Amino acid sequence: MATRRRATLRPTRSSPIAATFATCAANCGAGYPNNREEDAMASSAKSFRVIDTGIRGGRANIAFDQALIDAHKARRIPDTIRFLRFRPSALVGIHQILSHEVRLDYCRSKGIEIGRRITGGGGLYLDEGQIGWELVFGRSSLGAMDLTETTRRICESVALGLNKLGVPARYRPRNDIDVDGRKISGTGGFFDGDTLFYQGTLLIDFDPEQMIAALKVPVEKLAKRDLASARQRVVSMREILGDHLPDLATIQQALLDGLAEGLGIVPQWGEVSMHEEELAEQLYRDEIGSDDFVEMIDAPEVDGSLVSATLTRRGGSLRADIRLEGPDRGRIREALITGDFFVTPPRVIFDLEAALRGAELANAGSIVENFFSRTSADFVNLGPPDIRDVVVAAARQLSFVAAGRRLRGHWLAATRPERPPLVLLHDALGCARLWRDFPERLAAATGCSVLVFDRWGSGDSEPLELPHSRQYLLAEALDALPEVLRTTGARRPILVGHSDGAAIALTFAGAFPDEVSGVVAIAPHLFREQRTVDGIAAQIRDFEHGDLRARLARYHGSRTDHLFGRLVDAWTGEEARDWGIKPYVGRVRAPVLAVQGSEDEFFTHAQLETLRALVPARIETCVLEGCGHAPHQQATSAVIAAAAGFIDRVTAGNTVAAVPGSA
Repeated sequence: MATRRRATLRPTRSSPIAATFATCAANCGAGYPNNREEDAMASSAKSFRVIDTGIRGGRANIAFDQALIDAHKARRIPDTIRFLRFRPSALVGIHQILSHEVRLDYCRSKGIEIGRRITGGGGLYLDEGQIGWELVFGRSSLGAMDLTETTRRICESVALGLNKLGVPARYRPRNDIDVDGRKISGTGGFFDGDTLFYQGTLLIDFDPEQMIAALKVPVEKLAKRDLASARQRVVSMREILGDHLPDLATIQQALLDGLAEGLGIVPQWGEVSMHEEELAEQLYRDEIGSDDFVEMIDAPEVDGSLVSATLTRRGGSLRADIRLEGPDRGRIREALITGDFFVTPPRVIFDLEAALRGAELANAGSIVENFFSRTSADFVNLGPPDIRDVVVAAARQLSFVAAGRRLRGHWLAATRPERPPLVLLHDALGCARLWRDFPERLAAATGCSVLVFDRWGSGDSEPLELPHSRQYLLAEALDALPEVLRTTGARRPILVGHSDGAAIALTFAGAFPDEVSGVVAIAPHLFREQRTVDGIAAQIRDFEHGDLRARLARYHGSRTDHLFGRLVDAWTGEEARDWGIKPYVGRVRAPVLAVQGSEDEFFTHAQLETLRALVPARIETCVLEGCGHAPHQQATSAVIAAAAGFIDRVTAGNTVAAVPGSA
C-alpha cells in the first residue's frame, strides 16, 4: 500500500530546520523582537504586520507559509498578513492523493509546478492571474473561536473588502467567497498550537480552462455537459469590473480595509525578515520543495488485502483505505485517510493512522472513537463521527463473486427494516464512489437499507477482459445481478439504476418479475438515437484529446481504458442496437418510476415514450427541467424526493399492483 512518507513540518531539536533557526536567532538578533518588544507585541495584539512576498513558485510559497507558522510560534514575528502570487502551479491539499487530483504528465509538459499545501481542502490551480492572502496570528488575537467561526469571520471580512471595490461578494460555507453563486475566492486554514494559519486566493483575471487542463476535476463536479459553462462556476474581478479593474495595490488595500473593519485589527505595512527567508529556504530544501513531500500520498493498489470506502459529507469528501494482514486478514497493517477536508492540527490524521496500525479490524470504529476522546481536533463542518463512519465503512466493505467476477460494495443499514432494500446500479462509466452522497441521502429519506457496488470493470471491482461483449447489459441483468442479490441477501429489492444501470434494472425486472418490488430508472435507455451517437462521439474526442480520461482514472485507475473501450464498442457502429433487452422490458410487472432530464445530452423523450408503450405495468414519470443525463447529481434533492415518494407508495401498496402476465 502506498502510504504517507512522513514529513515532520514542525522542527525538532535535532533537525536541520531547528539548527538553522537557532543560528538565525543567535546571529541575526538585530532583526527580531527582543523581550521588551515581545511584551509590546503582546500588549497590542490586534496590530498586524503586512508583507508582500511577490511572485514565487508553488513549493517556495508553501515553504514560506510554514516558515511564518514556525517563526510565529517561536514569537519571532508578530501577527502577520501576507500577500503573495504564484508562478503557474497545481497544488493539492495536505490529505489528498496526488495522482487523483493532478494531471501530472500535462503539468510537467507545460512547466506547471506541482506542490502539496500544508492546509486541507481540494486541488488548486494558481498563476499570476490570482493573488493569495494569508493571516498568521495568535489564537487570542481575535478572541476565543473554533476553526468554523474563525473561517466565517475572516471570509466575511474579505468579502467586506471586495464590496468596497464594487464586487458584491459574500461568504458561502464551508470556506468559499462567492458572487451570485460563483466562486471568487477559496480559503482554508488550521491551528498549530496557539498559532492560526489561514489563507485564501482571489481570482483577478482567471482562465478556468487552464484549471480544468491541469487538475483532475472530479467527474461529478464537471459533467461533460457542464464543461462549456465552466466560466459560470467561477468568476474573476475582471469579469465583474471590466475596464474598471483596479491595480494590485488598490485591491490589497481594500482587502486590508475589510479585514481591519471586520476583525477589529490594525494592519501596518512591514518588512520580511532575513530569518523568515532563511527558514523558508531551509524548509524548501529539506522538505516542502522535495518530491518526497509532494508525493507522500498516492493511491493504493486494489487487491484482496485492501478494503476501502468513500463518504461525501457537508464538510468535504473522506476516503479510507485499509491494508489487511494475518491468516484471516483480520488485522490492520496500514491505514490511509485522505480527502479534501479541513482539520486542525493537520497531523491529527497521521496520528490516527498510526493508532490504527496493527489493530484488529473489528475494533477500528472503537479505536477512532477512543482516539478522538483523548485528542483535541477541530474540523470545519465535519467531526470525529464522520472519520469513524468512513473507517467503519472501509472495514465493512463487501467482496463477493457474481458471474465469475469479484465485485466490491457496501451496505447502508436500514432504519425501517420492514421495507425492501434498495440496490443501486451505476452507469457505464460510473462506480460506487461516483454516487457520492446520493446513497446516504436516499437511505435517510426512505429508511431502506441500500446496497451500492461496483459493477464488473468499474471502481474497485475486477477489471474487464477482451473481447468486449456488446450484449453486456443483457449479461449483467440475466447472469450477474441475480448472483449479486443472492450473495448479498438482497431479497425482492427496489432497483435504482442510472443509464446503463436503469436498463439492467428494467431487464432484470422483466426476466425475474417475482424477484423485484419496483424499479427507479434514472435516465433509462432502450435504444440508440442520433443524439446518442453525437454524444458518444463527443465523449470519444474528450477522452482522446481532452481531460475525460484523466477524470475517469481518478475512480477506475488502470481499468479506465478497458471500461471506456467497452462503451465505444457497444454504442458505435452502423447497425441499430437495442442490446436484446426490449423483450424483457416488455414483461415488467413491478411498478416503475422513470426520471429524465429535459436536457439529456444522450437521449430524447422518445425513451420514456417507448418505455410507456412497452411496459404493461403503470409507470410514473418525472421530467426535471434543465437537467442533463445525470439528474441525481444535478438535481439531487428533486430526484430523492421523487424516489422517496414512489417508494412510499410501493411499500404502502398504494400503487398499481403487479400486472399479471407470463414471465
